[in-house]
Amino acid sequence: GTYNMDGTIVTTFLATLNAGSGFAGYTDWRIPNYKELVSILDLEGFGPSIDPAFHQPATCTGCTDVTLATCSCTASSYYWSSTTLATGPIYAWNVYFNIGDVGYTYKTDNKQVRAVRAGL
Repeated sequence: GTYNMDGTIVTTFLATLNAGSGFAGYTDWRIPNYKELVSILDLEGFGPSIDPAFHQPATCTGCTDVTLATCSCTASSYYWSSTTLATGPIYAWNVYFNIGDVGYTYKTDNKQVRAVRAGL
């Protein structure tokens, strides 16, 4: 789904992942920062421009267990990072995985979100 940076990423998305015994058995999920999100880009790819480890199109449809590596799917869309634009706190950085573009937008916009675990 899509979320905006007005708090629903934390109150809805991350709260769900980290509730109870957590997602895939872990309760330390967080939103990746800009550098982490850019690090999984594959600029030689297109639609999505992401390292194949994070997108396996043959198994994306009908996936019933997203904890399996074979169920790794990335939409050709914009994804939020947790990094706020230094010159404008109403903006956050995002990555467009369709073509590998990066930019920033209003935190009130809806974008895709993915989670990462543990420390930076």
